[in-house]
Amino acid sequence: MNKYGSAALLALALGTAVTASQAAESYPSRPINLVVPFPAGGVVDVVARMVGQKMAGALGASIVVENKPGAGGTIGAAYVSKAAPDGYTLLLGGSATQVFGPALYKNLPYDARTAFAPVGQISSGPLVLVVGSTVKANTVPELVSYLKGQQDKAFYGSNGNGTFPQLAAELFKQANGLSTAHIPYNGGPAAMTALVAGDIAFSINHIPVVQGLVKGGKIRALATTGAKRSVAFPDLPTMQEAGMPGFEAGAWWGLFAPAGTPASAVDKLNMALKAALEDKAVQASLAAQGDEVLYSSPQDFGRFVQAETRKWTQVVKSADLKID
Repeated sequence: MNKYGSAALLALALGTAVTASQAAESYPSRPINLVVPFPAGGVVDVVARMVGQKMAGALGASIVVENKPGAGGTIGAAYVSKAAPDGYTLLLGGSATQVFGPALYKNLPYDARTAFAPVGQISSGPLVLVVGSTVKANTVPELVSYLKGQQDKAFYGSNGNGTFPQLAAELFKQANGLSTAHIPYNGGPAAMTALVAGDIAFSINHIPVVQGLVKGGKIRALATTGAKRSVAFPDLPTMQEAGMPGFEAGAWWGLFAPAGTPASAVDKLNMALKAALEDKAVQASLAAQGDEVLYSSPQDFGRFVQAETRKWTQVVKSADLKID
């Protein structure tokens, strides 16, 4: 190659580097699409819209929320996994999309371990262990004793196959050597109706699902599943305080971009997320549903998701759970 050819190649390389640098500096230069893999109007959707609005202010670009529900959140996650890795398509993901779905679905159209770039965690919230009035147990050890005495005659209820309430209850069963059978219901309200009626002995469910019934005296709460006491139930012990060392099950949410998204874009998004989570209105909205802000760096969030994946994949395998 002559000196003119070498000079042309050098100019091309320098031009490409300048273009990439300019793109990184100007990001974001158009609206960002935030995919929520659950229906509009639900708790997750409300969180996404509030956080997205605050992030938009920090980024100087609008964030458009798009709902793509179905298959436990995996339809929306699959869509984002195939999007261009340019920072303009994000996923509000959680344990359902990143951990449970990959462990439960046989032919998922994405590999959660490699398809996404973690941006940052948003929140985490415990579940609540609740029993009906027909169950003679006021503490977690008393419930375990009661269930062992009932053996196969007692049931627990969840919001459906593959939902967090089912997996949390399976973790509880495995930790205590229980044989309590599962009854899946079509959502949390249906499971609570069954609990009030005495059709099931217990459920481990989300705070917004159980809070009104607990306060109304229709069901009893025995413990929460977080690492520390819940702001929604400050007088309730955690499962660990109630005699189950190491037991923890938190429903968490965070932002993900497609794998290959430039680190500069991920970092800008993370800083905007941090600013959004420092907003008092966002914190109050999350606290109202029993969640707390739990900001993290992309690196720490990635390590957290890996640990959650190992933990819950083992629970799914031990319980032999599958969804076709």
